[in-house]
Amino acid sequence: MKAIALSITGAMLMIMPGCNGLVNSLSFFPDRNYLLNSDSLPPQVEEKIIATPDGVNLQILYFRHNKGSGKVVVYFHGNAGNLYGRIDEGERIFSMGHDVVISGYRGYGRSSGEPTEGGVYIDGRTVCGYVRDTLGYPVNKIFIYGRSIGTTVAVDAAMGRECGGVILVTPFSSAVDFIKEKYPDLFSGIGYGHFESEKKINRLKAPLLVIHGTSDEIVPYKLGVKLYNAYNGEKELVTIENGMHNDLELTDPVIFWGAFEKFIRLK
Repeated sequence: MKAIALSITGAMLMIMPGCNGLVNSLSFFPDRNYLLNSDSLPPQVEEKIIATPDGVNLQILYFRHNKGSGKVVVYFHGNAGNLYGRIDEGERIFSMGHDVVISGYRGYGRSSGEPTEGGVYIDGRTVCGYVRDTLGYPVNKIFIYGRSIGTTVAVDAAMGRECGGVILVTPFSSAVDFIKEKYPDLFSGIGYGHFESEKKINRLKAPLLVIHGTSDEIVPYKLGVKLYNAYNGEKELVTIENGMHNDLELTDPVIFWGAFEKFIRLK
């Protein structure tokens, strides 16, 4: 998975005023080529296309048990690839007994449109509304899960929404903080208000689980802790020593999946 900004030049462009187009191009890396036919999907997975309020056809993958826990995990992935690359993780969550909805983003996979920060927030809200209103899950059975840049979508989608809980893996507090942390000598104190999860976090109405690794090479661990500390509600922080950005469940699967399952089971 790629970082939000790939270089010092990229970071400089990212924080210049009036550069929303550049922010989007430096933040999202959609894969429109890696596509699977429906007959190549696991048997429990159904591919669906749903419509957003602004006219985007949004792809999701729905993992459904005949008899499961009755709970569903709505998963917002990172900024590269597409939802097909998250099927293995979806199957792991499904094996716990929970249903899963992996959300695509506009411009990724078979979804129409082009990704933007504001657009993926619309996507997140649309998917959560679909899970509640069309798939029919009670709000206390819906768990909203985000990884990396997907944590910003998860936080935005969860604002003001009753749900069973919110799980954030390798989150960051804001793009401003990210830039300050990665490039302090050049850009300290400069930023223009993108991906502001810290400002949104206390509009959540659910318990929060944050999982982060101390050796995260893309999103510094301290930014996940900062976001965690900003939340005034029920919360838990799980730290994986020596965990990097993409290998937390490999570095210590017992801690990672144990925390994940315990959080859902007890809520």
